[in-house]
Amino acid sequence: IGTLRDAALAIASGRPMPPLDAMPPAEFVPVFGAFARMATDLSTSRSALEEAQRRTAAVLREVASGVVAIRHDGTVLLANPRAEMLLGATLTPGTLVIGSGARARSLGEWQAVAGQVREFMERGDRAIEAFDVQLASPSRRLMSGTLDAEGTGTERQVRASLTRLPGGAVLTLDDVTELASAQRVLAWGEMARQVAHEIKNPLTPIRLGVQHLRRAWRDGRADYGDILDTNVARILGEIDRLDEIARAFSRYGSAPAERAPGETVDVARVARDVVGLERMGEDDVTWLLTINGETIADGESQVAPMLAIARADELREVLLNLLENARLADARTVHLMLTCEAERIVLVVQDDGGGMPADVLPQIFQPHFSTRTSGSGLGLAISRRQLEGWGGSISVASEPGQGTTLTVSLLRA
Repeated sequence: IGTLRDAALAIASGRPMPPLDAMPPAEFVPVFGAFARMATDLSTSRSALEEAQRRTAAVLREVASGVVAIRHDGTVLLANPRAEMLLGATLTPGTLVIGSGARARSLGEWQAVAGQVREFMERGDRAIEAFDVQLASPSRRLMSGTLDAEGTGTERQVRASLTRLPGGAVLTLDDVTELASAQRVLAWGEMARQVAHEIKNPLTPIRLGVQHLRRAWRDGRADYGDILDTNVARILGEIDRLDEIARAFSRYGSAPAERAPGETVDVARVARDVVGLERMGEDDVTWLLTINGETIADGESQVAPMLAIARADELREVLLNLLENARLADARTVHLMLTCEAERIVLVVQDDGGGMPADVLPQIFQPHFSTRTSGSGLGLAISRRQLEGWGGSISVASEPGQGTTLTVSLLRA
């Protein structure tokens, strides 16, 4: 029994198993045989595990992603060289990276992700969580974790992912700086192409108008005054169109932080003003306005306010754009309906125009897409961006020959 005990303790501590007695008592021969087989199996399994660990370590050394495994006590279980390079820190097993004893100065850029990792491990309600973070450029970071004069302000865009595992979590880091840069270049290229395309359209009639004026002047036309008035009016109209294109691209390209926040707006009042403006036109379109099931005619002033989060001028532009799109779709009747819900105010623009096929609907909110040959193709794209900036949304339903329905949802104030 003592021999078996010593052998079991040796195996448990990772030492080689000591030799067992050559001639155990007859009653213990089966026990010694079973113990020897168990020891052989354990040795084989340990060798296989060590080989798997060596393979895993080799993969982690070469993989393009940074990998850090953290125990629940906030210490590092393992970290590959890529993670240490991205974070600018030496993360040896056992290093405390989360908790009051973690030394932030010696952990390089770890503090940029530490809060997210700590919250993820403490919360415990998600198995996976992804987030983006900006880290100092590894190529310009000094060994101390600070930046030199040349590298100050240089940052890398890193996509991080946390995965929960028994006893801790794994953090993976992927440097997507080049990908993000390529996407920005493509986006700017697409924007430049759209701007060039839109500017080219007004420039053509301006050029033709100027050429017509020069030719009429050279020919000494008796009606030169009329030709001048006509072409100047056309040129001024195209200049106004260029101005609108420039302002539309400016609004579409503005960053979310640059846009004014939403405020309390009486949606019913804005809707009445917009419909009233459309009713002043000379077309044959019938404009209907319904607020909470009640039809509103021209001149009616007793309408209860419907307060939502938006901006009055921009909401006016959105509704004008939607109603104009309906008119240009050859609609004979356009109906704007407003209803109050528990947390939302819903505006529905319904027309009986030509409608759109199903394959077109997913594209109508994309910039530079239009079902007409005129226009910038930015109206609905800008409208959606403005609405989403206020916490609202817009959706569309349409069938060829059955008209189109656009639904706008705004947060109630």
